[in-house]
Amino acid sequence: MTRKDPRPTEEPHPPVPVLLDGSQLTVDQLTTLAREPVVVAPDPAALDHAHRSWETAVRIAARQPIYGRTTGVGGNRDTSVSDGVEQDLRLLRSHATGSGPSLPDHVVRAAMIIRVNQILNGGSGLHPDIVTALIDAVAEDELPAVHARGAIGTGDLSAFSEIALGLMGETPLRDSRVVPRWTAHQGDALPLISTNAMTVALAATATDSVANWLEHSLIVGVLSLLATRSSVEPFAARVQAARRHLGQEEVAGRVRELLADHDIQAARVQDSYGFRALPQILGATWQALQRLRGTLAIEMNSSSENPLISVEDDTVFHNGNFHGMPIALAVDEAKLALSSAALLSQCRLANLSDPAVTGLRPFLADGPAGSSGTMLLEYTTSAAIAEIRMAAAPGSLGHTVISRGTEDHASFASQAATQLTDILAQSRIVLACELISAVRALGQQHRDLDTDTELGAYLHRARTCLDPRTTDRPLSDDLKAAVKFLEQLPNPEKDTAR
Repeated sequence: MTRKDPRPTEEPHPPVPVLLDGSQLTVDQLTTLAREPVVVAPDPAALDHAHRSWETAVRIAARQPIYGRTTGVGGNRDTSVSDGVEQDLRLLRSHATGSGPSLPDHVVRAAMIIRVNQILNGGSGLHPDIVTALIDAVAEDELPAVHARGAIGTGDLSAFSEIALGLMGETPLRDSRVVPRWTAHQGDALPLISTNAMTVALAATATDSVANWLEHSLIVGVLSLLATRSSVEPFAARVQAARRHLGQEEVAGRVRELLADHDIQAARVQDSYGFRALPQILGATWQALQRLRGTLAIEMNSSSENPLISVEDDTVFHNGNFHGMPIALAVDEAKLALSSAALLSQCRLANLSDPAVTGLRPFLADGPAGSSGTMLLEYTTSAAIAEIRMAAAPGSLGHTVISRGTEDHASFASQAATQLTDILAQSRIVLACELISAVRALGQQHRDLDTDTELGAYLHRARTCLDPRTTDRPLSDDLKAAVKFLEQLPNPEKDTAR
């Protein structure tokens, strides 16, 4: 007979909600929150401000026209509407017109969290019960299905219309359930959808992966440096101090840190740009990424509302805060920077294929004379670089005139953010080719790095996920494994501790 434990069973503690106040959400915090269903809560003072914003909007609408609240939208801006919430419902239903694949859950979740934070910043004029609806949907993993295409960088109108219909129970959620949890109030439609929150979410979640790729690229570059017997002179602190770009100095310092416990024997006076300019190119890319994150942080904690409801002035301002040009330019810069960093990896791959550089056989071949070894990896990188080059074209160069000429400029920030994710995917393929070659070259040189060092541990983890055979064979599975390896944290123990 089992003896009953006399101690009372402890009830599990409910999760402590993360407080949003409309002004302090960071990109790091957002990407962490968006990974899984999460409990967030509004700061009481910020929620009160949002409530007063709604009251102010209702009061102003009773005495003067407000775009989208007492009028139609776009080319219908001069058309008065007087049928209350029915106009809002028509607006949401007509604007819920997206195309393409569904956005992943973490992006939709991030967008909903951003929108809550923006509403709490004040200025939207939305009824505050939308805050509760968005927060509860995120916490209970009841995410609307949202198409990836439809925005042009002047507000994510279609995406947030689809979110609105999902919250209202008019359309099924991602898991096919129908869960009504919100009822639109008169005047709610345009304020809810007049936001770039989905574009910001897409770009913000991509920045985490780009940062991860950059760290992998630096470490793989150092492995290639060892395999090609390249010089460490370009990474000297004195060299970096002569130019003083912060990103460049940080990258060079990181290279010195990785190489500190390893024997370096340079075979040449000077190496190709793939090694010599690594701090300059990766450093500039890192700085571009930080500038993008700064722009996104501003967007997440701002009122990008049109019209803007001012509680303090008891008035409304019709404006262009919805325009995504600051986002588009920042994303375009990050795209170009990442593209150059990927090109640098392709340059190092060429060095790894050259017997004059490695002291090994052409294309790291192993077997009868004429064996091709890693030759096709150069084709693979060239194909990926071609895709990168097309995606790197600035989205901000796009142009359109729509809605009977009333909307005659667009940033195409949404397209830029999508292109950034495309470039990242192709950059992983390029870096995977370099990783496979660097690991093979070090193996053929019988270089076994101490696994107690960060670089040695990284090399060991990479080797365990790759096929050790070096005779001619298909490398597709190696590529797949290497890409998966590059999607993970480069130093799990270090990053977990951090």
